[in-house]
Amino acid sequence: MPNARSVAVAGMLAVLAATPLAGQSTAGRCAPLDTTARWYAKQRQWADDSKHTWSNDSLRTALIHAAGLDTDRNAGAGALLGYEIVGTTPAAPQGDAVTAIATLRGLAQTRGSTWPTKSVVGAQGVRAVWLLASQDSALARGALHRMMEAGPEESPPAAVAVLEDRLRIANGRKQIYATQLVRSADGKLEPAPIEDPRHVDLRRDAAGLPPLAQAICAASKK
Repeated sequence: MPNARSVAVAGMLAVLAATPLAGQSTAGRCAPLDTTARWYAKQRQWADDSKHTWSNDSLRTALIHAAGLDTDRNAGAGALLGYEIVGTTPAAPQGDAVTAIATLRGLAQTRGSTWPTKSVVGAQGVRAVWLLASQDSALARGALHRMMEAGPEESPPAAVAVLEDRLRIANGRKQIYATQLVRSADGKLEPAPIEDPRHVDLRRDAAGLPPLAQAICAASKK
């Protein structure tokens, strides 16, 4: 049974899709996840750790443990569909997560420090960093800067897109990728204000995320 920390992390992040349903609504249901879609292939290719090319095993292991990915594999499984529900209160970090967040905050603030990118801790280690950043707003800001600085080969574009949107909305700005959803007066989910909404699906595709309609459909089933 997953421990309390891993359950909290998994429950907090609606954006992590461990469900096979993620498509447009048809007769009240979401279409099955299209594993042949380009966005899906991009994510799976980036997440491939089979070649074991990272350089810091001990840091990778510590991050994965702190994020609960070693006890609740569903927390890091599946594709990122690119949605979060605005107003969801993140769980307070506990135990090893507190230490890991403090360490990451220090790295983010130290010029010239080695940030845990894919070549350092592997794809699963990077996902752990992203999960930990979801529990701490100060770390989220530093992590976004370092992830964007490292580039798409070292930091997953889909995760960067979600993190950037989250911080934009939190700071009263319009989002870019429409990953942040709010409930309308009639209770339906819709994106918070978007920059250039006409081209949002083009930006989502470039980031390796599915079309917005698919994300909203999947979010509505939660």
